[in-house]
Amino acid sequence: MTTDIERPTFRGVECLHCKAAIPVPAIVRSRQTPNESVESSQGKSQVFNLRCPNCHKEKPYRTREIVDFDGTPETMVAPERPAPLHWYPQDGMARTAKA
Repeated sequence: MTTDIERPTFRGVECLHCKAAIPVPAIVRSRQTPNESVESSQGKSQVFNLRCPNCHKEKPYRTREIVDFDGTPETMVAPERPAPLHWYPQDGMARTAKA
Protein backbone atom coordinates (compact mmCIF):
# COMPACT_ATOMS: atom_id res chain seq x y z
CA MET A 1 0.00 0.00 0.00
CA THR A 2 1.39 3.37 -0.99
CA THR A 3 0.41 6.74 0.32
CA ASP A 4 0.72 9.90 -1.67
CA ILE A 5 2.36 12.65 0.31
CA GLU A 6 1.49 16.10 -0.94
CA ARG A 7 4.50 18.34 -1.10
CA PRO A 8 3.95 22.05 -0.74
CA THR A 9 4.32 23.99 -3.97
CA PHE A 10 4.12 27.66 -4.86
CA ARG A 11 3.99 29.71 -8.04
CA GLY A 12 6.92 31.99 -8.69
CA VAL A 13 9.71 33.09 -10.99
CA GLU A 14 13.45 32.44 -11.00
CA CYS A 15 15.63 35.41 -10.04
CA LEU A 16 17.48 36.72 -13.07
CA HIS A 17 20.51 37.52 -10.92
CA CYS A 18 21.00 34.72 -8.34
CA LYS A 19 18.55 32.08 -9.71
CA ALA A 20 16.58 31.85 -6.42
CA ALA A 21 12.84 31.13 -6.45
CA ILE A 22 10.72 34.27 -5.91
CA PRO A 23 7.04 33.79 -5.05
CA VAL A 24 4.64 35.96 -7.01
CA PRO A 25 1.89 37.95 -5.26
CA ALA A 26 -1.73 36.83 -5.50
CA ILE A 27 -2.69 39.69 -7.82
CA VAL A 28 -0.14 38.49 -10.41
CA ARG A 29 -1.17 34.83 -10.00
CA SER A 30 -4.80 35.73 -10.62
CA ARG A 31 -3.97 37.32 -13.98
CA GLN A 32 -2.42 34.13 -15.32
CA THR A 33 -4.71 31.11 -15.30
CA PRO A 34 -3.06 27.70 -15.56
CA ASN A 35 -5.41 26.44 -18.31
CA GLU A 36 -4.42 29.14 -20.82
CA SER A 37 -2.64 27.85 -23.88
CA VAL A 38 0.93 28.96 -24.56
CA GLU A 39 -0.03 30.73 -27.78
CA SER A 40 -2.73 32.87 -26.19
CA SER A 41 -0.60 33.82 -23.16
CA GLN A 42 2.34 34.95 -25.33
CA GLY A 43 0.22 37.56 -27.07
CA LYS A 44 -0.89 39.22 -23.84
CA SER A 45 2.07 38.64 -21.53
CA GLN A 46 2.32 41.34 -18.88
CA VAL A 47 5.39 42.60 -17.06
CA PHE A 48 5.75 43.08 -13.30
CA ASN A 49 8.65 43.86 -10.95
CA LEU A 50 9.70 41.66 -8.04
CA ARG A 51 12.48 41.94 -5.48
CA CYS A 52 14.49 38.78 -4.72
CA PRO A 53 14.50 37.73 -1.04
CA ASN A 54 18.11 36.52 -1.33
CA CYS A 55 20.04 39.16 -3.27
CA HIS A 56 17.53 42.04 -2.75
CA LYS A 57 17.70 43.05 -6.43
CA GLU A 58 14.56 44.09 -8.26
CA LYS A 59 14.06 42.93 -11.83
CA PRO A 60 11.18 42.90 -14.35
CA TYR A 61 9.51 39.54 -15.10
CA ARG A 62 6.83 38.43 -17.56
CA THR A 63 3.71 36.50 -16.58
CA ARG A 64 4.74 33.71 -18.95
CA GLU A 65 7.88 33.14 -16.81
CA ILE A 66 5.77 32.02 -13.83
CA VAL A 67 6.34 28.34 -12.97
CA ASP A 68 5.56 25.95 -10.08
CA PHE A 69 8.29 25.41 -7.46
CA ASP A 70 8.47 22.64 -4.86
CA GLY A 71 8.75 23.57 -1.20
CA THR A 72 7.77 26.72 0.63
CA PRO A 73 8.75 30.27 -0.37
CA GLU A 74 11.46 32.03 1.60
CA THR A 75 10.50 35.05 3.65
CA MET A 76 12.04 38.36 2.69
CA VAL A 77 14.51 39.81 5.15
CA ALA A 78 14.94 43.56 4.86
CA PRO A 79 18.57 44.62 4.46
CA GLU A 80 20.06 46.80 7.16
CA ARG A 81 20.02 50.49 6.32
CA PRO A 82 23.36 52.25 6.60
CA ALA A 83 23.73 55.21 8.91
CA PRO A 84 23.56 58.61 7.19
CA LEU A 85 26.94 60.09 6.29
CA HIS A 86 26.13 63.70 7.18
CA TRP A 87 24.37 64.28 10.46
CA TYR A 88 23.41 67.79 11.46
CA PRO A 89 22.54 68.76 15.03
CA GLN A 90 18.85 69.31 15.79
CA ASP A 91 19.28 73.01 16.56
CA GLY A 92 21.38 73.86 13.52
CA MET A 93 20.72 73.69 9.83
CA ALA A 94 22.97 73.22 6.88
CA ARG A 95 23.77 76.55 5.27
CA THR A 96 23.38 77.04 1.56
CA ALA A 97 24.97 79.66 -0.61
CA LYS A 98 22.76 82.67 -1.35
CA ALA A 99 22.70 84.01 -4.85
